[in-house]
Amino acid sequence: MKIVSAQELKEIAVKILTTIGVPEGDVTLIADHLVEANLRGRDSHGVFRLPAIVKGIKKKAISTRAAVELIQETAAMALLDANQGIGQIVSMKAMLLAMKKARHSGIGIVSVRGASHIGFLGYYTEYAAKQGMIGIAFTNTEPAVAPTGGAEPIHGTNPISIALPTREEPIVVDMAVSVVARGKIMESLQKGHKIPKGWAVDSEGRETEEPAAALAGSLLPIGGPKGYCLAFAFDALTGALAGASVGLDVKGTVHTEEVCTKGDLFIAIEPQMFCGLESFLEGVERLKEQIKRCKRAPGVAQIYLPGQPEKTTRLKRSQEGIPVDERLWKELKELAQF
Repeated sequence: MKIVSAQELKEIAVKILTTIGVPEGDVTLIADHLVEANLRGRDSHGVFRLPAIVKGIKKKAISTRAAVELIQETAAMALLDANQGIGQIVSMKAMLLAMKKARHSGIGIVSVRGASHIGFLGYYTEYAAKQGMIGIAFTNTEPAVAPTGGAEPIHGTNPISIALPTREEPIVVDMAVSVVARGKIMESLQKGHKIPKGWAVDSEGRETEEPAAALAGSLLPIGGPKGYCLAFAFDALTGALAGASVGLDVKGTVHTEEVCTKGDLFIAIEPQMFCGLESFLEGVERLKEQIKRCKRAPGVAQIYLPGQPEKTTRLKRSQEGIPVDERLWKELKELAQF
């Protein structure tokens, strides 16, 4: 592994994106998003994604200058068509629109279709939480997870993020409905590593430690049938609600040479228009204190709040640098020179 500073990683991301024709104003946000994922230890959603973005743009499945189209709108909701726009740019616009509506209506809901892979959802929800709002985001992805009892993937990893404002830093929940994000399997394959048992099954439904067999088979849902049910619901809330694709029809999130057909959903809630911001913050603080005082199981040194391990990783990597696979680093350097 090569250790790279966040600044150096941003610089190479900016150079690659600029060279491939991404507008100057968009480049900074995309690079910041990707490197922020690396800082938090979410390497499968960091600069690891840059080669796939480049491929999608070269194949014209991703548009660097797409105009986001407003299809439907009321005081509290909107439906957007991204017209193959870059996911990070479209998603930030969608969250900002949801926040604007929430300020006037108490809640804002924005459904999106036609955007490319949007990266890690916590980036958008945390932005809302830092403005004193509750941020929620969902998306669906190419098939990766088998329904309970099945031996082939139907649903995507279909992640969700919920970010809550607090008197300190926001609490950020950000997770897939699979035991692990598909990007981690892809990362293991690239590095030549095996995967832990319990992550995935092969195409016959047998547990596997081989990343290639896992990618040809299915990831396992969190909590067994409960995770499968969440995957089903999130497919409907994202793809179906946006008039986009669901299940087997979703394309373009992994194979970026294909036009992306998934859907996304962004929600902002204004606590001030419910119980009041101070009352909400007080409730969250009480919950945090209860967690901190919780009796620990044998051998447990600390109980973490949601998102706390990522914040610890971020601090460490900000100071010591970000580990990047040597092969990926070489590929990034080559892309920066074409």
